[in-house]
Amino acid sequence: MPDTSTQSETSYFRSLYSEEVRRLSELQPARVLRLIAWQWLLIAVAVAVPVAVVRAMTGETDLLAAISGLSFAGQCVVVALHAVAMVVIAGRQHALPVIMHDAVHYRLFHNRQLAEIVSNWFCAFPVGMVTSLYRRSHLAHHFFTNRPADPDWAILAKDEDFAFPKARGAFYKLLLKDLAGANLRSWWKTIRAWLGYPYLFRRAGGGLLSRSERIQFGIFWLAVLGVVTWLRAWPWFVMLWVLPNYTLTLAFMRVRAIAEHDLHRSETELDRTRHVDGTFIERNTVAPLNINYHIVHHLWPSIPLYNLPKMHAIVMQNARFRARALAWRSYFGKAGSLFSTLLI
Repeated sequence: MPDTSTQSETSYFRSLYSEEVRRLSELQPARVLRLIAWQWLLIAVAVAVPVAVVRAMTGETDLLAAISGLSFAGQCVVVALHAVAMVVIAGRQHALPVIMHDAVHYRLFHNRQLAEIVSNWFCAFPVGMVTSLYRRSHLAHHFFTNRPADPDWAILAKDEDFAFPKARGAFYKLLLKDLAGANLRSWWKTIRAWLGYPYLFRRAGGGLLSRSERIQFGIFWLAVLGVVTWLRAWPWFVMLWVLPNYTLTLAFMRVRAIAEHDLHRSETELDRTRHVDGTFIERNTVAPLNINYHIVHHLWPSIPLYNLPKMHAIVMQNARFRARALAWRSYFGKAGSLFSTLLI
């Protein structure tokens, strides 16, 4: 057993479970492809259902024309369907970058070039991101978590929106502003480093994007916008893709970002990083695809997302780890929830 007198607590756990980590770090490319396919299947269903219902009710495929011709009751049905579809889609818009996040750590496929292409075209580009741009800041976040060289901490620690504890009313007002799109300006300083749009027309991506990446990003969005125009589906596209991406998805991201790290602590991964089990709804909105297993991810970033629950189960059998881990049963709720401790 490792000599804990000469090792930090983080090093102790990393050494103790090195064999389990080696085994759970093995890549399963077929599983990744199934995960990506499942996200897009859910998105397709979430889009198809309101489109089919509106057409059945009105005979129209034009959303605006259909709504104007419906009774008040019919309009309420359409609004309700769209609300449900937007939640499902926003959850998947949150999930796709989680898969991209594994590509950032080179955890998709053994062939890194293939992994980058798949990550970009099926996970990052659809939500406006580029894998390499996210990698630039995210790997630094792992090396310097909650310290001045951590790009995430440098932004969030100075942002009053991420200062906790916080009054319950102020927090829910903040989430409502996210849902209304009123926080886009404040979000921009965080997400602009990950998005391809600002660098698309800069020579060599302003030094951040390669020529190939800029071309791929441009081709992707020209194709998307061309298909939307050809199908005359702009109202549907705005309602079911653009709007969720910059409202609901950002609200989900905010909850997750707040939960993942205690910005006031920087000693070890067990002091600054949190785990939340999450309810079924929370795991499909604010914490998709095991991103909530954040302590084990920071301790062992070589473990792909589909094996994080296994590693968490292993280390939680260790009494010393259980006593130190910052872990909660859910994000929201009265008992055993993270936000019950963060809101006053």
